Amino acid sequence: MATSAVQVPVRDPWSSTDFGAINRWRANVIKKAAVRPASSLDPAVQEFLNLLNNKGLGLGALANRMLSEVPPTPTYDYDPSGKFGRIPNYEHMVQCINHVLYAAPAWDHDAYKAGLIGVPFNALFNWPMGTESGYKFFKNDKVNACLKKILDAHGNYLRDPTQDSKEVLPTWFAEEPLQIMTEKASPYWPNGAKKKFEDIYVCDPNDKYWGFITWDDFFTRDFRKGVRPVDHPDKNHDPHEPSKAVIANACESVVYRCEENVQKKDRFWLKGQPYSLSDMLDFDESVDKFVGGTVYQAWLAAECYHRWHSPVSGTVKKVKKVKGTYFSALREYGFPEVSGDRNIPDPSAPNLSQRYITAVATRGLIFIEADNPTIGLMCFIAVGMDEISSCEFSVGEGDQIMKGDELGTFHLGGSTHCLVFRPEVRLDWTRDAQPPFSDVQFDQHTIIPVNSWLAYAGQA
Repeated sequence: MATSAVQVPVRDPWSSTDFGAINRWRANVIKKAAVRPASSLDPAVQEFLNLLNNKGLGLGALANRMLSEVPPTPTYDYDPSGKFGRIPNYEHMVQCINHVLYAAPAWDHDAYKAGLIGVPFNALFNWPMGTESGYKFFKNDKVNACLKKILDAHGNYLRDPTQDSKEVLPTWFAEEPLQIMTEKASPYWPNGAKKKFEDIYVCDPNDKYWGFITWDDFFTRDFRKGVRPVDHPDKNHDPHEPSKAVIANACESVVYRCEENVQKKDRFWLKGQPYSLSDMLDFDESVDKFVGGTVYQAWLAAECYHRWHSPVSGTVKKVKKVKGTYFSALREYGFPEVSGDRNIPDPSAPNLSQRYITAVATRGLIFIEADNPTIGLMCFIAVGMDEISSCEFSVGEGDQIMKGDELGTFHLGGSTHCLVFRPEVRLDWTRDAQPPFSDVQFDQHTIIPVNSWLAYAGQA
């Protein structure tokens, strides 16, 4: 059984090869960072600098090697004019971080074309994280502990109504971004008429900030009632209700991969990026129940809806946050360059490493015992990509939930998520969740609306 998702003609720029756009955007950040005095470092940034200055740990030297390993070719000079050169050392990198920390992401055409809209930290680290030393640097536990504090500070700023993060919001409601966000939310409706942004999202277009009190309030905006109805909703927790076999889409997202017979432990760091259940589920005691089962993965664009909804009705058995990396990407998609391949190194890392990061990135796990015994125990995984500083849960252990109920939300930038099923479950996927799949071609599928029919579950 299958249904068709809403067709969204606006191609997402995650796989951008517009290096000029990437470089112009990054150079602008570097230029502004250069004029800020070192004495004004935020405490979280100062702690990071202290870590790098500790010669006994060698992380400062590793960071400098990471920066120096970016090839000395014009493609990676950041600013095509050469006026604002590449980041020369970790001291300058820290200044750039300090500048971005209390700056809300404004709409920027170059950043959008480069696939870097809303992720300024990732823009700064994009090429360095593709180096051999960068791979080691961004997997270091001490580095990630400091990065978490920095990203938490950035997230707190974006959520604080007493701060000025909302001042950039008018840039998001200019003609170009407004059209893009509206098209991605739903370009066509049953009556054939297009809707406006204010018809789709809860907002006030008569207000300068459209009714949003912070940048994060805008980022986590909600749909208006009725915009995303649940396909085949469940009326109660009766396990025999026919609608219980329909699995709803948990996020407004584009399918990335769907694999069966997933192994308990696999070499997820290789180019093939096989899913490794033990690592994905943080070695949870229930992992054996999923061995040989199915993993479905899909990604969310920064311009879209970022809340998660339950794909099934049932009971929340466990909720868990897993500490992990923030800017780690698959080594195979980093330097050295491959002649004729514009995707190596990844121009918008870690977009090409999405299966890999399910095992290493900071993430949230929600285990749900579905009312339908055919589905049984399943797991929703919210994976933070780049600078996702928080996976916020709306449910807790023991909660009874209905299909379509809100589970939580991402904060900041782009993100990805997984649904994990036991091997006893046979899944018939909607057309837009089926192959072909590709790590490098992101325009083969369309956005599947949240709460829409994703799959039909039967006995394997």
